[in-house]
Amino acid sequence: MSWTHGVQKAVLPNGLTLLAQRHESAPVVAVVTHVRAGYFDEPDEWVGISHVLEHMYFKGTARRGPGDIARETQLLGGYINAGTIYDKTVYYTVLPSATGGLERALDVQADALMHAALDAGELERELEVIIQEAKRKLDTPSAMVAEGLYELLFRVHRMRRWRIGTEEGLRRLIPSDVRQYYATRYAPGRVIVALVGDLDPAAALQAAAEKYGVWPAPTPPVGGSPAEPNGPAPALRVRHGDVERPLASVGWRTVGSLHQHTPALDLAAIVLGAGRGSRMYRDLRVPGLAARASASHYTPTEVGVFTLALEGEPDRIDVAVGRAVELVAGLVADGPSHAELERAKALTATLWARRFETMDGRASILCEAEALGGYHLADELYGRSLAVSPDNVSGVVREYLDPAAASAVLYLPDDTKTRFDGAWPPPVEPRVIALPGAGGAVASPRGYGTGGEMREYPGEIGYRFTPGADLLVRRKRGSGLVTLLLQVAGIPGNETPATAGISWLLARASLRGAGGLTGEELAQAAERLGGGLSPGVGSEAMGWGITVRADAMREAADLLRRVALEAELAATEVAVERDLQVSDARRVRDDMFHHPLQQVLARAFPGDPYGLPALGEPDVLVTIDADRVRSWAESLGRRRAVVVAVGDLERDRLLENLDPLAAWPGRGEAGGKPAPLGWEAGRGAESRRKEQTAVAMAFPAVPFGSPDRYPLAVIRALLSGLAGRLFEELRERRSLAYQVAALPWLARRGGVVLSYIATSPEREDEAREAMLAELARLAVDPITTEELERARNYAAGTVEVQRQSGGAVAAEILDAWVLGVVAELAELPERLRGVTLEDVVRVAESVFRSDRRAEYVVRGGAGRAVATGP
Repeated sequence: MSWTHGVQKAVLPNGLTLLAQRHESAPVVAVVTHVRAGYFDEPDEWVGISHVLEHMYFKGTARRGPGDIARETQLLGGYINAGTIYDKTVYYTVLPSATGGLERALDVQADALMHAALDAGELERELEVIIQEAKRKLDTPSAMVAEGLYELLFRVHRMRRWRIGTEEGLRRLIPSDVRQYYATRYAPGRVIVALVGDLDPAAALQAAAEKYGVWPAPTPPVGGSPAEPNGPAPALRVRHGDVERPLASVGWRTVGSLHQHTPALDLAAIVLGAGRGSRMYRDLRVPGLAARASASHYTPTEVGVFTLALEGEPDRIDVAVGRAVELVAGLVADGPSHAELERAKALTATLWARRFETMDGRASILCEAEALGGYHLADELYGRSLAVSPDNVSGVVREYLDPAAASAVLYLPDDTKTRFDGAWPPPVEPRVIALPGAGGAVASPRGYGTGGEMREYPGEIGYRFTPGADLLVRRKRGSGLVTLLLQVAGIPGNETPATAGISWLLARASLRGAGGLTGEELAQAAERLGGGLSPGVGSEAMGWGITVRADAMREAADLLRRVALEAELAATEVAVERDLQVSDARRVRDDMFHHPLQQVLARAFPGDPYGLPALGEPDVLVTIDADRVRSWAESLGRRRAVVVAVGDLERDRLLENLDPLAAWPGRGEAGGKPAPLGWEAGRGAESRRKEQTAVAMAFPAVPFGSPDRYPLAVIRALLSGLAGRLFEELRERRSLAYQVAALPWLARRGGVVLSYIATSPEREDEAREAMLAELARLAVDPITTEELERARNYAAGTVEVQRQSGGAVAAEILDAWVLGVVAELAELPERLRGVTLEDVVRVAESVFRSDRRAEYVVRGGAGRAVATGP
């Protein structure tokens, strides 16, 4: 397979590189601007300035004022955003091709890139926003351990630094610093622009050349990071703070993106810690020693880091860390088996296919490859990965992953001790767990027979009725993949406060053995097909999903059947999975976004399934035993199932390959009229040792089936995003927060609109009042015609852009079927474009009533995490 077929390239006289590729799998185009300037390009006195400049990109030019860049893009139905990392800063615009907005999108990106205003007043306000973002990172435990590990591994190289900067350092930046960085790093010779999607490559290149060719800026030489002269030096840092569940990160320095050993290290990470068939999952997650256990290999251009990431309970984290290092030692001693490596390659192939499925993903990879030496490297690096042998992996792990040279960061709850403090690195014995058998694909029985005629739904959705299941299929060309989703509606809606979380427990525990296969055999079978079995539970349905190679679809369907209908649910396995879910439920409290939103729903819908925590309350969940889970599982077979298949096969073939699921036994249980949904206004709060205070509010809204869901989607577009009213008022003008949002959450029996803001503790009252004022203003200070057009186009365009990937299309079809609106999917964008001003005002008046709101606050306060060690 060639990922770069049809790519056209032009290098302008000023040194800027253009790439264009036609890819017609979706009516979408993407413009991605890759600037070879990131954290590695910052001297120590300017740490974080790359990220500051990324923010300032959106603050206007001589032709456009602050916010105009985002507003113009939304008017085209697209979105614009950016990201900064060690070796690059990337700006991307994605929009529907039907709007004909490619040239306008190019004009916006080129103007912002070449003519950034860098106004001093805007910079002052934006620095306050970035400081809030930095505080948000301090409240994110995973960021603390990941970047803390880099600081241990690199003593000289710029990889060692807290990458978006500290509050103190950011406050020292002045306008002339930002202008100097912009003048020296943002130059044509350091820029690659890729145009990908439903477009004419030659015409796109010509249009881009006209925009960027007038940029006369020279490309001065800029020194990068000093090299790291130090050899491996094991070190440990222990941090204590307000966290529910400990985290650990163990790592080694490796090599950069183009090094000959990088593909083998990438595959070693998959063998060790990617997927349910990995050694870490099987030896740490399955027996319950760790709630999360994974490995990764990260190579930002010139350096590399191999990382083991772990989370677990305080009394098990030390054992998990020690065992993980022993697993590395075992791989060093014996290398991978042939079966392990084939599994890793199958997952690699699917990962690449999924990254190339979206237009912005494809454009980003082409830019990355071009920055490394040429876009053709995308094909070459892919080929190198699939050519790795077991001996290659054995050689690189022996060279780079010496357990005696590992460094680690542990983030522990207050008053928790570790045996590694003063005793790192630990002595280890190589641990080689039983390797999976050679085995092939699981035999898939035939002869169920889907039967019946295919019915057509708008949007090229095929439907076939069977006595026990509804089968929906849609072809999605271009990726070579198929996504399968199997769900049973109504199950989560039967949960009570005494059984909350049982649907998730059933979905998770079913993967520990089913249909005559052990949990390990299920994992190996799925991952050799290129995918992994994933449980999923929503407010209305529960089930499982998988994305695999198109030629493996039938085997994947049979695996789903086994998991759903033939789960063993052995008492010991259910108990282990329950304990892990208890740990995950406790871990939610460490998430300063999801925890307050979960709590505000609990306050709004007390005792109702919509207000129950999805994973359950820890002290209640421990009372749920295997017998109760088995009883819950029996209800699956009594209800109708819905099966969705979307992917790169003809619809008849998709239906044919669903044969293993066609004989679903359920005949449907009478659902009856939905129970009325109550509502309870009120406020709750808790205090934490966090840098920020998070305020979540909920307002009662209509159920999903109401026509008012269209105005609510437009209201979301009006309020959220880079051009939204909340962003402009609370973030841009007042610098109250980095993250603000208004999110409609609509279900079968009712809905809410959730709002969220995280700010400094001393500004809590100001943030709350500002949020309430902006929500109320939609009704009392009606939007302009221009605002309405932009919001409608943005809401409709978001739908069209999200349909780039087969997985997203499958999820959309599934939700629409469960909620009874599948026939309306094809017309959804046009229904959104038809929302009127009167619709918006009417719905805003009915929803945003302050006296009916529920609220929950996670109130931060003084005191940061304390670290010991180097």
